[in-house]
Amino acid sequence: MRLERPFLWFSQLVDGHPKPWEHFKIDGIMVNAYEIMETMRTESEVRQRGIHDYLGFKGPITMDSGGFLFMQKETLKVDPLSILKLYRKSRPDYGVVLDHPLGSNLTTSERKRRQLRTLRNTRHMVESRSSSDPELIPVIHGHTSHSIKWYVQELQEIDDFDIYGIGSLVPSAFNTRGVGGIYNVIEILCQVRKLLPEKKIHVFGIGSAITMHLMFYAGADSVDSSSWRSKAAFGAIQLAGIGDRYITSNKKHKKYLNLSRKEERILDSCACPACRHHSLGNMRKNFQLRALHNAWVFQNEIKKVRKLIRQNRYENYVEKVLKRNRFYPVFEHVRKSMERSSQIKTSTAQATSFFDWAQIEQRIYPDFH
Repeated sequence: MRLERPFLWFSQLVDGHPKPWEHFKIDGIMVNAYEIMETMRTESEVRQRGIHDYLGFKGPITMDSGGFLFMQKETLKVDPLSILKLYRKSRPDYGVVLDHPLGSNLTTSERKRRQLRTLRNTRHMVESRSSSDPELIPVIHGHTSHSIKWYVQELQEIDDFDIYGIGSLVPSAFNTRGVGGIYNVIEILCQVRKLLPEKKIHVFGIGSAITMHLMFYAGADSVDSSSWRSKAAFGAIQLAGIGDRYITSNKKHKKYLNLSRKEERILDSCACPACRHHSLGNMRKNFQLRALHNAWVFQNEIKKVRKLIRQNRYENYVEKVLKRNRFYPVFEHVRKSMERSSQIKTSTAQATSFFDWAQIEQRIYPDFH
């Protein structure tokens, strides 16, 4: 299956509404095995009909294992082979291995234990799969250069995967301070891109309207996003290149960014199904309208990114989007690292650098087959 790059997976509740694909074309859907297995009736129907028929979507579907949610249970009754059987019966295009994400406050021993369990699950699923099973996506977990390199080498001994996911980054993604913050997220992504230059790289959970640009700029081929739903539930809509604007009151906040006149004009000209047929007043009251609008903005942002990449203008757009955002220093850090690397001849020292951008830039978006 050929997937355009960069690619956006819309995270969706299996019985959730709205369903954007019923209104306009979207890249792909990501659903969660944990949620499906929570309800016996849903699981039975998904297995019987297949996930594409159940969702009414003919495009690419990835089924995440739900490892993080399973881990929150006091007892873990699911195993990697039961997840694989669900994949086999429901027939998504991609299935994520049953992984055990790393929290930010884990001890060294617990961190290593979870990494080893994920690797063991990966091996079991690879060795037990059949030719008709969906393509498996292993998940890389680690917060240091050494652990990332070790983990990737372990995965390569298990199989030659076409696509690799990077997990355990969400807790750090919105922190611009400290070693565990967004700078470390970027360096992990850069290191994985260097270690796997010809492979497709997916970053889990960091697909907001702003952070997606950092991920793509740093070398990710795809991201998944639940922000189109979660922001809508929180009372916010997305504006392309601008970010969130809260249009409903919320007791968790005392102040809200109101739409400026310029932003209202942008919204007036929006061609999404929600804005075409409903007023701003209706959108303020209706979660589904806000979610539908957000999904439209997200998908059109991806289309814009593809066009800008072809025109070699994407870097300027990322700078514009992040200019007044707290992530702008991160963008500058990445860009300066790229510029430095492009001026330095290849050497042994350079080959071990996270930011070997002379090579990364050439391979930043390999053909996404």
